[in-house]
Amino acid sequence: MSATTAHHTRAARGVHRWGRYTEHPVSRTMWSSRTLVVFAPGTTTRDAVFLRAWHVWPVLGAVVSVVVMLALDHPRGLGLAAAAGVYALGFGVLGAGTRRTRLQVRSLTTTVFHGNGRPEVHGDVTLLENSLDALLLVERARRSGGVDRVGFEVVWADVWTALPPR
Repeated sequence: MSATTAHHTRAARGVHRWGRYTEHPVSRTMWSSRTLVVFAPGTTTRDAVFLRAWHVWPVLGAVVSVVVMLALDHPRGLGLAAAAGVYALGFGVLGAGTRRTRLQVRSLTTTVFHGNGRPEVHGDVTLLENSLDALLLVERARRSGGVDRVGFEVVWADVWTALPPR
């Protein structure tokens, strides 16, 4: 892990204007992973919100559906039908709202298996770290006024272009 990435890892987790970064620590299966998801440069705030909603809908939609089902619990099964409808409607609305932008999202995942005495690394760790470093540095510079919107998007575009397409 590069010095910049190590320094920014805690701040990097979560959602950003350019996408998101997630880390999954070593689990009982002895695997850990890191994923960098980068939206296409120029993605609007509206598009980013829809992409994030699409990403969380499987779990959030299930919770909402259970609440709907419990609220409308009826002997004729109205609650179950309404819950299924809400879940499907969420996928329909979010799927339509992200149809164009979902295809342009690029991501890179690296995994490490920690079970053979020495870690086995899978994926392009250097590309992930360099990309994350560039995005975090330009994001910080943008917030402090050191980089304008165009400069921010140029770096964002460079990172997006460097990542493998779907």
